[in-house]
Amino acid sequence: MATTNTDYGSSWNTNSTTKTNSTTNKTTDKTTNSSSTSKTTDEQALDKAATGLGDNFQSFLKLLTTQMQNQDPLKPMDTNDMTRQLVDFANVEQNIGTNSRLDKLLKLQGASTASTNLAYLGRTISFKGDNFDYTQGMTQAPLAYELEKEAKSVRVDILDSKGQTVRSMTGETKAGEKHVVNWDFKDNSGNAVQPGTYRLNIAPVSDKKDDIIKATTYTFGTVNGVGANKDGETVVSVGSQDIPLSDVTKVY
Repeated sequence: MATTNTDYGSSWNTNSTTKTNSTTNKTTDKTTNSSSTSKTTDEQALDKAATGLGDNFQSFLKLLTTQMQNQDPLKPMDTNDMTRQLVDFANVEQNIGTNSRLDKLLKLQGASTASTNLAYLGRTISFKGDNFDYTQGMTQAPLAYELEKEAKSVRVDILDSKGQTVRSMTGETKAGEKHVVNWDFKDNSGNAVQPGTYRLNIAPVSDKKDDIIKATTYTFGTVNGVGANKDGETVVSVGSQDIPLSDVTKVY
């Protein structure tokens, strides 16, 4: 079965939406709690900087006081140098305070974005990846791929959860466009496959010997959670996968 360059649009559907909706509230609570109790890398660095500045400033004041108490009256300390050091500390403190306030603003913005992203719950999305779930009653699967360079030939494989090839098809060879994979959920013998987890694998062959052609695959799934990763980037959960919003290509 060959691939085509057409798009499914919003016509495809599965019978998994009802099951997903029943778990929406539980998933949302879990996602919200986990994201609210963890700090991002930037927040941890900011806390460390603020703590270090406080410790260093106390040490600096103690050292400065000791120097003033034991200075030679005939050769007093340079007040300009002392003032400069105090100004430097004040500038660093102001910068950390500014970063702290900006971080709070970013968290507020992130909370607003997370509320907006709740609209993804229960929706089917296409995204960069290769794993997908086939459920009974599914009529179409929005699978696709793109080639970095034009290929001499392309083999499209559907693998089961054990890594065994259940179906092989001839794919499109052009580069720079998305090729939709039309799979009828049957194996190479024409038998219907069982529901489960499958993987899309693209094997392009180049005209040039030892030339490797990179292929980007696109898969699909139903969103069952919304949250943020350790860097604060918004992600949507599809099964056990966390998908960055930047990798989402379409919402059905």
